[in-house]
Amino acid sequence: MLAALLAALPLAALASPPPSDWQNASVCNGKYSAQMKHTFYETATTAGVRGEAGVVRHPFAHGSFPNPAYYLVEVEVSSRSDVHPNWVVDSRERDGYDSYSGEPVQVGTVVFKNAGCKLLATARVSVQCPGSAAIETKTFTRNWDGCGL
Repeated sequence: MLAALLAALPLAALASPPPSDWQNASVCNGKYSAQMKHTFYETATTAGVRGEAGVVRHPFAHGSFPNPAYYLVEVEVSSRSDVHPNWVVDSRERDGYDSYSGEPVQVGTVVFKNAGCKLLATARVSVQCPGSAAIETKTFTRNWDGCGL
């Protein structure tokens, strides 16, 4: 009876759900926040991912302090499938001095679903804190093997 119940389950019930996730990582002793997000999605025939990253003043930071001396935000998305086994990569970046990133940097990709479907998203935020030569970097990566199949 158990075997009959398992056989009756749709294959979609066994598929992995999209691993969408986000992260707000504190930088420069809590003065700024590295905001990174990956949104995975699917249709009946395709799967995709959109990654984004930015740096902002931390919402709970108190007092006044200068802008970051320098920042670099980078987002990279990659896809591959049985039809195209080599990784297809797209990326965006933005940097600036004595400022924040403003709107987050975003990039996305879509691939046809099949057994070899894979999606990968990486966001990286690097900040040079005021009064320091050191650069603090936060990285956030998520992948989706099988793209829901």
